[in-house]
Amino acid sequence: MAIDTSALAECEIDGVASVYSELFTNPFLAWGKYHQGLFKTTLPISFQFHHAQMDGFEAARFLNGLQGEINKLS
Repeated sequence: MAIDTSALAECEIDGVASVYSELFTNPFLAWGKYHQGLFKTTLPISFQFHHAQMDGFEAARFLNGLQGEINKLS
């Protein structure tokens, strides 16, 4: 399974919703501009998938792995 990605680096997003169509049937991950706060830096991401492709456990495992890789950067 492939996960489509999109970097909207100049955009401040809260999330991406309902991007499914005949063209976009894979899980979809999008992220926007990072926010540098006083104590931490955050990167908003939006992850969308169809329940027939994966369940919440697999989605959580993917996102936890992504967070682990991000944590290695600091």
